[in-house]
Amino acid sequence: MSTTSSTRAAAPEAARPTDARARREIAGRAMERVLAAVLLLAFIAWSLLVSAGRTSRLDSAFTPAHPLLPRSAGAQIAEAYALLTHPALIAGVIIGVALWSFKKRMRRLALALLIAAAGIPAQLLIIRAMDVPHPRSHLLDSLSVVGKAYPNAQVAAVTIAASMLLVLTRAHRRPTSDLAVWWLAGIAAIIASCYSQWAMGLASASDQIGGILWGAAVTNMSLALGGVDTILSSWARLDLPARSVGKRAAVIYNPTKFFDLSLLRRRIEAEVLSAGWLPTQWLETTPDDPGRSMARQALEHGVDLVLVAGGDGTVRAVAGELAGTSMPMALIPSGTGNLLARNLSIPLDTDAALRLALSGSPTAIDLVRATWDDGEEIFAVMAGLGLDAQIMADTKDELKKVIRAGAYAVAAVQHASPRPFRAAVALDGGVPEEHDMVMALLGNVGTITGGMTIFPHATPTDAQVDLLLARPDRVIDWARMGAMILAGRVPSGLTLAQASRVSIRTDEPVPFELDGDIAGTTRALDIEVVPGALGVIAPARP
Repeated sequence: MSTTSSTRAAAPEAARPTDARARREIAGRAMERVLAAVLLLAFIAWSLLVSAGRTSRLDSAFTPAHPLLPRSAGAQIAEAYALLTHPALIAGVIIGVALWSFKKRMRRLALALLIAAAGIPAQLLIIRAMDVPHPRSHLLDSLSVVGKAYPNAQVAAVTIAASMLLVLTRAHRRPTSDLAVWWLAGIAAIIASCYSQWAMGLASASDQIGGILWGAAVTNMSLALGGVDTILSSWARLDLPARSVGKRAAVIYNPTKFFDLSLLRRRIEAEVLSAGWLPTQWLETTPDDPGRSMARQALEHGVDLVLVAGGDGTVRAVAGELAGTSMPMALIPSGTGNLLARNLSIPLDTDAALRLALSGSPTAIDLVRATWDDGEEIFAVMAGLGLDAQIMADTKDELKKVIRAGAYAVAAVQHASPRPFRAAVALDGGVPEEHDMVMALLGNVGTITGGMTIFPHATPTDAQVDLLLARPDRVIDWARMGAMILAGRVPSGLTLAQASRVSIRTDEPVPFELDGDIAGTTRALDIEVVPGALGVIAPARP
């Protein structure tokens, strides 16, 4: 049995969450829905009491003896605060933050924010239906007055804004001390809104309670419908250890590889805190830098672990910077490739991969240094010269998102009759041999995209790279090769070899790729294995 296939069997066990954790997650989701329902029912019940006149005694007890008079200093301050917290202004700000969140790929949070913003105009319909008049006031002509009295529009809008602000603070991974400050600031904003409306004589106690209940109900409904943890339910199921382990992780992530970054961040922070680790450092890649400077920052900050959340290109960039250091790397798979993760049997499930990353031990793996006409770079999985690189170049990213590995097959059809090139190949400094070929593959691991095992005996710990040279002459040969590869058999008519160093010289510039990314064209490619260059957190091999 090959190393790849034997280690792959361990993945289901590693990916299976514990029964206790699964029960907590199910209970947490149920609590979110229950909390939202309870708040909505509380608002409905309170509205019925107000409509039936059962709150008149409460309102009489808290009626201001002397409401603020127009032009007084107190009235001007209260009006200014009411204008700053006007429901229309708050709704506009929430919508703006929702659009920003969507642009930042925090799409569940964006949906929750839009639902919360919709709760503000929905409240106007309730105000019109209830038709509760304002208490006696000299400031009913103020620009800040919205509709009738119940539920109070300003108090409800401020409650929604304060709650969503706390959610945003949590989504952006602020420390616990910062959360407490924002929590107190939110409560203070709600109290200030209640006081200003009461002092101006625009809302009774029952109107303000109705506003708070509506705002809380809208907030929790928006979070539950948007798939974002409600504030109370997330705290209730936070399973923090008694003491910190004093470790910190850095997450280097490619934002284009995730549909919802807010979900990824909540998952990682929940696992990190649950394991007793310190708050995580987050480093985002850019189109110009797939992770190199981010890896250097992580090293400079002295973290204990680098988590890589991205595709094969991000993994390669970070691995190249961490090579030769004592810094361990862990993988949070994403995208369509994840080839190193698949070959190391790292779970493709995010939560299972996180638990492994925070509790597993590093395995020293080989990396491979590629040097060509005008460049040098480390790769972790595979390099390809010729047809392989052409297929990678012609594979559409949009199609990969839809049919995943099938997108490579679509691109391969365009090259059913590839043009061969001539190259001299030398292994471990030996005498070069001439070959006519359409493709040269060099693998540090055995399994490639789509789960196909090209090199059945390759492992990233044998200090060797596996070499395949291919020249199928007809379309039928490609079909035969594909069928044999899918069956896990080595196709005939291919040259297979292993070496620690490989030198390839071509008679013309040929395109080449590293770990699935096009690197350009070259006439010279030198490959050298760097044994045990990087520690990667992976399941223990049987």
